[in-house]
Amino acid sequence: PLHNICINESASLEMLSAVLNAWTEAAREKDNNGMTPLHLICWNRSGKDNDGCANKSESLRIIQTIAYEWLKAKENRTSHSVTSLISKMEQEDEVIRDDIKQLLHHLSFLFGESNQSNPSHRDIMTDFINTNWWNGVWLVINRHPSIAKTMKMQTIVMADFLSIAGKRLSLSSMTNMIKNEPDLLEGV
Repeated sequence: PLHNICINESASLEMLSAVLNAWTEAAREKDNNGMTPLHLICWNRSGKDNDGCANKSESLRIIQTIAYEWLKAKENRTSHSVTSLISKMEQEDEVIRDDIKQLLHHLSFLFGESNQSNPSHRDIMTDFINTNWWNGVWLVINRHPSIAKTMKMQTIVMADFLSIAGKRLSLSSMTNMIKNEPDLLEGV
């Protein structure tokens, strides 16, 4: 059912969420052509004219929702896995909408090797914040806990941040964030 929703141009975030709430693993399933829902939704929402569907914001939220579930599979949390999405689309002469391409490039960099032409982790996190993709923000923090220090949060916000971080991050990421940045707890 999730594959069918992803090829339906009029599918809403509510439809997608209903299926994902019932069966989260559906985001990682491949169809007979080896395509995941993320492949299909990226194709469907990009469009030849680089404008895609009428509601670009909802379209991006749908892709972010699928991407987050897709990334829960360890084999998908590699630069190669994410880059293969882009490569497959480009091989088919599909034009990838700029915001979708940026999201995929950010994820590829987040799970790949660093080089000088890539954006910083802070820039990626800022982009995720600007698009209201909070699961993406937590992906960055979980992957690079030291970034928390660069956030320059006020003391009154830090306690709430640490509470949420404790629920969202892996134990090793949470430990590294606190161990490597003891001043995070200063004043809390």
